[in-house]
Amino acid sequence: MANPAAPQPKENMGAPAPRYDARLKVTGQARYPADTALANPAYAVLVTSAVAKGTLTSLELDDARTVPGVIDIFTAEDMSDLKTVEFGARCSTSIQDLGPEIRHAGQIIAVVVADTFEAATEGAQRVKASYSEATPSATFDAPGLDVADATKESKSHRHVPQAGDAEGAIAGADVVLDAEYGTPTQHHNPIELFTTTCAWTGGQLTVYEPSQFVYGLKNSVAERLGSIPQKCARSRTLSVARSARKVR
Repeated sequence: MANPAAPQPKENMGAPAPRYDARLKVTGQARYPADTALANPAYAVLVTSAVAKGTLTSLELDDARTVPGVIDIFTAEDMSDLKTVEFGARCSTSIQDLGPEIRHAGQIIAVVVADTFEAATEGAQRVKASYSEATPSATFDAPGLDVADATKESKSHRHVPQAGDAEGAIAGADVVLDAEYGTPTQHHNPIELFTTTCAWTGGQLTVYEPSQFVYGLKNSVAERLGSIPQKCARSRTLSVARSARKVR
């Protein structure tokens, strides 16, 4: 039955459809991967770069290791056993294989694991990083800006023959407007928290992860671990065969 309060859709809009999780979300009853309760978890807190561009020259971890409850601190040097995974453009969402080069502000440079979230947070705050800074380039014509041909950066920017001769059309046009456009950073501010919870049961690892690409994430995690991905038991649950301690 149509909702009498809903506005009539415009010509360029689809028909209104019920959202089955809407009531749960607006009443606070929705449950997310971050709500998964585990017994005796370890907590991981990221250490991120304080500069937007440059080179990481050193990481001082001794003070962080003295925090009661800190189990271990992982850096890029500890990631050599993980397999390299090609997933779209190279990005620094992981400390694996990044080396010392800093590509953006907030880049992950270490992970502190502790018995409690508070200990992991304090340990992360005590990690001291030194950098050789470079001037970041965030706008057009900024110093140090590298201009790259999009067709050489990504296979998705391939020539489409049926698109026609754009350069020829521009050359033969009566009027040509040449302009540059930039867009500001956009934040979508989702309801769901971005957390990852991992639990090992025997030789099976289950990862509870907020993701819109569940199967892709599952396969990427399995590939990094050199494992074979198993079928998802349910939506938003990823399973790969591995054994270690629970980490949230």
